[in-house]
Amino acid sequence: VAAIVNGGDWAWEFLRRNEDYVADWRRSVPRHLPYVTLSDGTKLLRLRRRFPCAEQWGLHAFADPSLPGRDAPVFWHAGALKRVVRLNARKLSASDTSAPRTLADFKADRRAVIGVDGLPLLLMKARGTHVLLEIQGLSVLTSPFAPVFELHDLADLSAQTDLLKRLQRFTEPDAIQKLPFAIDERLHHALIALDESLDGKSYRQIAITIFGEKRVAEEWYGASQYLKDRTRRLVARGTDLMKGGYRDLLL
Repeated sequence: VAAIVNGGDWAWEFLRRNEDYVADWRRSVPRHLPYVTLSDGTKLLRLRRRFPCAEQWGLHAFADPSLPGRDAPVFWHAGALKRVVRLNARKLSASDTSAPRTLADFKADRRAVIGVDGLPLLLMKARGTHVLLEIQGLSVLTSPFAPVFELHDLADLSAQTDLLKRLQRFTEPDAIQKLPFAIDERLHHALIALDESLDGKSYRQIAITIFGEKRVAEEWYGASQYLKDRTRRLVARGTDLMKGGYRDLLL
């Protein structure tokens, strides 16, 4: 759990515990889709067809639920991620005065999907955040280009500004280094509560796992019922995230 600092990774941890998702994954053909790692480290999944059942879960294709986010090739669908940076990767010309860019300039974990429409979608994540790029005009993902970022409507200005600031941070030299992020304690506890609940543990047993036996012994039968109520809320929160609430973590 200490390695989970990104909303997409948290979302995957809850989704992969959903028994309906696991059942759909087992019925999927093929169950594993091969991806390649490009020379710049970008993981690329090229899809020859759509996978509507996986899209219902917010994914381009099914990922193995037995694997945590750091090991599973999880490719979230643009519809689930909601906010997208639109990048027009122009060919370099003699009149360009700015330095050319490559995707490797963004110091982040990069996962790209090229679907049946041939349009690359690139998810980059680092420093506890993520950005999705929709890329036009880049036929070879490792090629240099002159970037033009598109704004389709003034109502989109605030969201795009936030995303572009995130994107800019990825160009800083230490962007991909593991920084001492604080674990989101609420999600951590909700995930533990969910796992314990799925294993058939009682609320008291769940509370002992999260808060420790000493504290539970002292407070479980207290007049305020605080610890009992908090444990119930954690189980409910974890269950809700598993059953679809994980999508809210992808913003």
